[in-house]
Amino acid sequence: MKKYFYSDGTNSFGPFTLEELKEQNIQRETSVWYQGLNEWKKAGELLELSEIFKFVPPSVTKPNLYSKNMENNTQNQRPPKTWLVESILVTLFCSLPFGIAGIVNAAKVESRFYAGDIEGAERYSRKAKKWTLVGFWIFIGVIAVCLIISVIGSASGVYD
Repeated sequence: MKKYFYSDGTNSFGPFTLEELKEQNIQRETSVWYQGLNEWKKAGELLELSEIFKFVPPSVTKPNLYSKNMENNTQNQRPPKTWLVESILVTLFCSLPFGIAGIVNAAKVESRFYAGDIEGAERYSRKAKKWTLVGFWIFIGVIAVCLIISVIGSASGVYD
């Protein structure tokens, strides 16, 4: 009976019988070896393992959207302004809904930047800025309206 080993790229695991190997949730791309093979093979290339993958769709691999040049560019650049501090202040002192929208977008800026998605980072920075400023200016507008009403009220003697 064959005993199979599989590797995650760093460590190897096994030995396993074919039945035990089915329980390991290996993928078509997982490297597999057994005595008699000259080298590690992808599990999907071995005919005797094909029954493991009958009802399992192939794994989805994300295309590499960013080249090494893009990675090098991120190392030489600074991430866009996150607006996180400003969003938190607007949430606490001005407008809860707009401040939270600013925080949500601000939290995505650096993660997008360091993932190599410069455009995404800039987009989230713009959104964070927009919601933060909208919350701030609405607060300023409400305060101004209240002051105007107060001045008019006191000038007309309503508060006497």
